[in-house]
Amino acid sequence: MDTEKLRAEINRLSPWAHAIELAPDVLTARVGLGGGNADTDVPQIYDPAVMMRGLVASLYPNGMGGRSFLDCGCNAGGHVFAAKALGAGRCFGFDARQHWIDQANFVAQYLPSDGASFATCKLAELPAMQLGTFDMTLFSGLFYHLPDPVAGLKVAADLTGELIVVNTSSRPGLKKGLTLSLESATHVMSGVDGLAWLPTGPDVVRDILAWCGFPHSRVDMDWRPQHGPRGWRRIQVIGARDASTFADYDRARPDAAHAPKRRVWRRLLRGR
Repeated sequence: MDTEKLRAEINRLSPWAHAIELAPDVLTARVGLGGGNADTDVPQIYDPAVMMRGLVASLYPNGMGGRSFLDCGCNAGGHVFAAKALGAGRCFGFDARQHWIDQANFVAQYLPSDGASFATCKLAELPAMQLGTFDMTLFSGLFYHLPDPVAGLKVAADLTGELIVVNTSSRPGLKKGLTLSLESATHVMSGVDGLAWLPTGPDVVRDILAWCGFPHSRVDMDWRPQHGPRGWRRIQVIGARDASTFADYDRARPDAAHAPKRRVWRRLLRGR
């Protein structure tokens, strides 16, 4: 496909939330916005490759080494393609919206994707799909769209053998807990249920991960608090079944392993 036809196809599949380079100087981009359609407008564009390179470099300095990778709520599949570029083996991404899976399958025609597959489904459907276990799971941009995020995270955790990364918006509060959030069930960037919950801070996510079988965790301080709508802030927590999984991470960030949970939580609450 020549460049102009490629750009036209990108436009046809818009709006995009992932910035992915499909050919030299041809990236998926935020297009077709500004028409006032509240169900399709995307507020921002995001480069998943940048996030994955930083994350994998801190956890696995030599690359993913053939590890299998599960992306929950994969959007256009950007994290999956980045994982493949970093040496991942079998990869599976899913999303509840067909719009994003259509994008992911389109991108797969242009980027290395052997061993990667995508499907339109919900978290609750995964156990019946007999996918096996994955070494690493990404649970990004999904927790705060679920009517029962604890049960949803448990589904993903049960399919994960080594490490799980939870990236979520939070609504800071003085007490640990989950705060009710009502959202559109039709907006392309929302969940599909209308009812959702936000954690008040990273300690909430760490406690849930421990209950899910990941007792060792780190708050990724590279994800500094970012202000969002209604005071929301983005946090990232990494959970592992075995403490040795964090060996390289802790060597690179010696403060991360020993920072008391409460001190980290208060830093995030204060926004610094």
